[in-house]
Amino acid sequence: MLDLWRLKLLVQFDTLKTMRRVAEVMSVTTATVSAQLKMLEEQTNVTLFEKVGRNVELTSTGKELVKQVRPILDQLETVESNLNASANDYQGIVRIGAFSSSLQALVVPAVKSVTDKHSAIEFVLAEMEPPESLTALSSHQIDLAIIAYIGEMVTIPDELTAVELGTDQLKVLINRHNTLAQQSVVSINDLRHENWAMEPTGAYLREKIWSLCHMAGYQPHQIATFQDYAAIRAVVRHGLAIGVLPEIAIPKQLTDTKTVSLVPAQQRHIYLVSRKSQLKMKPIQVTRKAIQQVSEGILLN
Repeated sequence: MLDLWRLKLLVQFDTLKTMRRVAEVMSVTTATVSAQLKMLEEQTNVTLFEKVGRNVELTSTGKELVKQVRPILDQLETVESNLNASANDYQGIVRIGAFSSSLQALVVPAVKSVTDKHSAIEFVLAEMEPPESLTALSSHQIDLAIIAYIGEMVTIPDELTAVELGTDQLKVLINRHNTLAQQSVVSINDLRHENWAMEPTGAYLREKIWSLCHMAGYQPHQIATFQDYAAIRAVVRHGLAIGVLPEIAIPKQLTDTKTVSLVPAQQRHIYLVSRKSQLKMKPIQVTRKAIQQVSEGILLN
């Protein structure tokens, strides 16, 4: 019989792509992961891995084995979920990965609502960009992910399920003394001569803004890079730069700052993503419901 632990390592490798990342997630050494997967190759008597340049990748046989094994592992998690559900068990740890503005506006209020009613449910929260949170969800590092996309949503793995929470729009923050503040709307082209404050390279929103600017034929003059939206709002307030932020990250009361709509509108779709195998778990159910309820009062439907 194939070893279940080794099969889990194989599926994690398919998701995470490197043995080092598998080792980090599974809390073992890289040497242990390598040795266990080598033993799985010997046990199956097939070649599961191959060298491609400097990297190790799954062979076609390895990919086919993952394709067959992943549903089995998901089914085992479903069995565990069903057992917990039958026990009416409102306790345990729920791990949530979400991008910054959704953590503050949606997740934290929802977590407060759940813990007020179910004190035995604990939470671990982490700020993650959408691609990172989907990988973490597939590799069982987290239990729920909140992601956002402008335009079409990426394809999610078969073992995951997504529900749309609602939408918001990107808004331009402009100092009130800037001549653009007199306009009711602005286009990306209107902003070509402005100084910009943005998130670091790799952040989803920052990459989207750069893409819009490139489509308009210019590279934005970025003078400030901040992880924190509050810092972006601060440089706008002092007239040093403009910023583009999602609606839910903008306080209703701003000092010396005008919020202006972009044309054409850049609408962001926000989703709550879960593993299908966990949907019957009581802590997951109550947390999903709480996040959806908070979203109904904040996001556009």
